[in-house]
Amino acid sequence: MPDDLLNPGGPLPRPNAELEARAEEICSRLLIERYVPKRNYRDLLLDDELRAIVARRLGGVGLQLVESFTSDWFAVRLKREVEADVSFDWATNSRMPRGAVALLVILWAKLVLPKRISATETALRRTLVADDDQASAPAEEAPLAVAAAEKPAVPPVPTVSRDALYAEFGRKFGKTSFARYVGQLKNAGFLLEDRLGNLREGPLLDLLVDGVEMAQKLRDSVLWDLLERDGGADPLDDEADDAPSDDDTGDDA
Repeated sequence: MPDDLLNPGGPLPRPNAELEARAEEICSRLLIERYVPKRNYRDLLLDDELRAIVARRLGGVGLQLVESFTSDWFAVRLKREVEADVSFDWATNSRMPRGAVALLVILWAKLVLPKRISATETALRRTLVADDDQASAPAEEAPLAVAAAEKPAVPPVPTVSRDALYAEFGRKFGKTSFARYVGQLKNAGFLLEDRLGNLREGPLLDLLVDGVEMAQKLRDSVLWDLLERDGGADPLDDEADDAPSDDDTGDDA
């Protein structure tokens, strides 16, 4: 007989050994892949006990499970107290040059920030519409008004053309360095690129980059030094011969 007939209140809880085995599988997959799609791990979204076991297992090795309501992925990162040690800082640990970190900041502002703002505005708009509709609708129609207001809209995925990004910032990095930094961010899981050269966020851009920290980096001298200098070789360019000439600044990276 199905569990839901034996237990009208919901499915029977799984034995702890089964939860531990599932948590071990999830943690292993996260350590191997670094990120996994939420659609394949819905139980991690719905089962608080399973989530607690996963968090405990990851915490035992200095890691934490991360997710965002604007992301379709789960990922792992160093715990904050571990990352506070500069030797474990994610940028240092991934051996990213300063220019790649600066480009990461720019891409976060272009690809993630608009999505977060849109999601926040949409949630606020639904709340206001639901309150207005519920106040004006007859009592028997109020639940229908709330349900209609809560239907989520699917926002467009923010993208930026590689050519447009290079036209805007490529001269600051240098042609060769710009291409190298984009490649590094793609390999690290922060960036995806289609065949037409359109860049969009990778699985880790929204998850491993802290919004508060990134807002601070937008005021950080690393970025402003990059954006405010005009012409000449950029100080973030680590190859002396990498500064573009007037002949190649318009070329595709």
